Amino acid sequence: MIWQSKLLNKFHEISHGFVSDPYSFPFYFSLKHIPSYIRFLSLIKIFPNRWVVAEQVHGDNIYVSKISNVSFFPKIANKTDIILTQERRHPLIMFFADCIPIFVYIPKIRLIGLAHSGWRGTIKKLPQKLIYELKNRYNISSEDIFIGVGPSIHSCCFEVKEDFISQLPKEYRKYLIYEKEKVKYDLIALLLQQLEEEKIPKENVDISDICTYCNNAYYSYRRNKTSERNIAYIFLK
Repeated sequence: MIWQSKLLNKFHEISHGFVSDPYSFPFYFSLKHIPSYIRFLSLIKIFPNRWVVAEQVHGDNIYVSKISNVSFFPKIANKTDIILTQERRHPLIMFFADCIPIFVYIPKIRLIGLAHSGWRGTIKKLPQKLIYELKNRYNISSEDIFIGVGPSIHSCCFEVKEDFISQLPKEYRKYLIYEKEKVKYDLIALLLQQLEEEKIPKENVDISDICTYCNNAYYSYRRNKTSERNIAYIFLK
């Protein structure tokens, strides 16, 4: 299964996707994942020594990557949930199983980005920090930024407990959904609010309506506690 943003597909100088079986494998993969690894290689057609793979920690660190790897293995971006690059044929790769994948492209400066925004990162304003940093580091405007948001868990299935609610800032509690004995949360609505606060035009944002919990074609940690992961990738051709 491969998902791509219709908005980002308009830019032919980039390639991106959100993939599950038969292309995906986890960060710590084993021998059984080698066939999937080979299929993923054939999909993106770029050898691993040009990849940069994030060691995701549900934080908000930003890693700006350059091609410097001389081994066969991918470069690891340690303890980061946001990767940026302006290098060609340098795929940014992250792993997901319900969290929100954020694909970024700024055609004005030929910069791509990939972010992993789980519920912790989202309530800590990771999406907002990403946009703020892009505008200030690269002297661009909100109108220059295009965003694709891939499949993730949606409000239909994101049931939350008191440990989550207690960490929510008051201004974010408006996205709580009370259904009989269940409480759910709309992380996508919160993400959109943060993008709006950074003045990203609505026409510059494309959000997948696929819920990874509902859709069995994608791996979901909440659904079956799997160690398998979907993979997000983006690169400049």
